[in-house]
Amino acid sequence: MILEKNLYFKNTPLMKEEWYTSLERTLLSNFAPKWNTIIGDRITDEDYSLVKNFESMLYENRDFMEEKPNEKIFNFIRRLKFHSFYFYSTLNGLDIEKDFYRIPFMTREDLQNKITELFPADIDLDRLIVNPTSGTTGKPILAPNHPYAIGCYVPLTEYTLFRYGIIHAHDHNITSGIQLCHQNKTIVYATSHSLAAGAKFVKINLKPNDWKSESSIDFFISEQSPIFFSGDPYSFEQAMKTGLNYKPKAILSTAIELEESLRLALVNHFKCPVINSYSLNETGPIAYSCPLDPEWLHILPHDIFVETVDLSGENKTFGEIVVTGGRNPFLPLLRYRTGDHGELNFSNCKCGEKSPRLKLLKGRKPISLSDTRGNTINPVDISRILRKYPHILRHQFIQRKGGGYMLNLSYLFSPNEPQMESIKSEFFELLGSDADIQITDSLPNDQSKIMVFINENIPI
Repeated sequence: MILEKNLYFKNTPLMKEEWYTSLERTLLSNFAPKWNTIIGDRITDEDYSLVKNFESMLYENRDFMEEKPNEKIFNFIRRLKFHSFYFYSTLNGLDIEKDFYRIPFMTREDLQNKITELFPADIDLDRLIVNPTSGTTGKPILAPNHPYAIGCYVPLTEYTLFRYGIIHAHDHNITSGIQLCHQNKTIVYATSHSLAAGAKFVKINLKPNDWKSESSIDFFISEQSPIFFSGDPYSFEQAMKTGLNYKPKAILSTAIELEESLRLALVNHFKCPVINSYSLNETGPIAYSCPLDPEWLHILPHDIFVETVDLSGENKTFGEIVVTGGRNPFLPLLRYRTGDHGELNFSNCKCGEKSPRLKLLKGRKPISLSDTRGNTINPVDISRILRKYPHILRHQFIQRKGGGYMLNLSYLFSPNEPQMESIKSEFFELLGSDADIQITDSLPNDQSKIMVFINENIPI
């Protein structure tokens, strides 16, 4: 990829010359991966001020959540009632405070089919960023986001590290973090963060094809000396298996459930805290694992209200996790059913954190899948292929016992022959040219929770 300096300045409006000089050293490193994307934070002066205000509230306002919504959550709903058609129609005839628990739940289907109704009428669509996700149901959501909301990930991450005693200065000469991926295809980039005084953040893919040589991976990471690694458990497990030697100060795991056995193995290998994060594209970060008892996760942001409800929708200690609030102006959440389940605990924690604790009961467990040669494949690659086809509403992928694969789909309308051949071609590339792939249209398009990825060779 040819470096285009003007694009880096355009995509990062607050970019300074000294930031770019430091970033350029990373981009032109002899050990650098094969960059394929130019990316920036799009943070403006106004965004910067908003994020810094969010950061102050995050640190100062930790005793923010009780068992009932507070006034800030009610004000959030009031502001949107007459600006969002979805909020107006949903709240029609209800008293926001007295009838909060009668407000109908927002679902993934609402985000799929009513997303434009959620947008406040006066919002500037020029700031829109789309973050597609398939989640745990196989139903893709083109989750809209805003630079300000994405920028808040910086203080949310830094607060999490702070709770583990890790504090680092903002400096354009350092690399704050490297996101590790292990996918067949993904974007690979380096960028400067306006909200960390130009400190660098890098996303790399551990697949050998993304590097000049396999040895470059270790050399590049050591050269950059990141404070932390981020990524999903698949990527960390692969990094451990390949003997990655660099020891960051912390590892931030997200996307799917981090099993305790893997967490302990990672702690032993990397010699640092391994922090489990609960986060969704739709919500942003929700909780981080307690430093004293990682089985429990503390609610992280102060601008959300979390409930757990049973099958009938009644509030219970155990149940489906429901979220209201947030900072994404394109995706305001009103009692959003996440599809994940957990237990809420409002008692004091020995670690000193004042926010409630959440224990995930049925998390997004990692499923081990492999291609025809026995190489591990990341389920993200399967969802990535299918997101290219907007008429595919839902998917389920099964690795058959004894060999072969089944892909169950739900269509808005059946793909034509060239589209079907294109889908098959991408799966042959991912799984192997000799893969036995059966594709069906038998998957119902409803709200039922399903196992999206199944390996019949592994007992459930």
